[in-house]
Amino acid sequence: MKKFFLKNKKTIFNKIYENHSQQLFLLILRYVVSQFDAEEVLQRGFIKVYEALDDFTYENDKASLGWLKRIMVNESLLFLREQKRLTLSENISFIETSSNQSPEVENKLGMDDCLSLVRNLPDGYRTVFNLYVIEGYAHKEIAEILHISESASRSQLTRARNILKSQLKSLNYATELVG
Repeated sequence: MKKFFLKNKKTIFNKIYENHSQQLFLLILRYVVSQFDAEEVLQRGFIKVYEALDDFTYENDKASLGWLKRIMVNESLLFLREQKRLTLSENISFIETSSNQSPEVENKLGMDDCLSLVRNLPDGYRTVFNLYVIEGYAHKEIAEILHISESASRSQLTRARNILKSQLKSLNYATELVG
């Protein structure tokens, strides 16, 4: 019985890896800039996935992908903490900015360009930006995950947005972005 389950576990794991590894690698690259480091995080994440397969119940592919993403985001954050690269400012002074981005900017600026701009942010800013804007976490959740205050999360996000806005200005997207 155990041998059958082990074979089945390997089959399930291989299928999960084949179906999702590329997408998860790209997710990790949003947090961990170096491709070499991202490969390490992916490997560590899939080790956790394999170990957790005993308790895993397959509901549907969408639910499974959410579970996998959460593991990979957590592994990315753990990696950044271990490397002492995830430093977040607790300075609570921030300026709330409104988003005036027009659809024209999105059409002129490709996805690769956007990801490149985000990847150039400092680790702390990039992490909060990814968690809030891309993953959809609330500031309260980010604060709990990163062990910071909610206001620090807001501050990091605002600073990330300001840097991105500045980078867009230097790429001549300023008029579309700020009106």
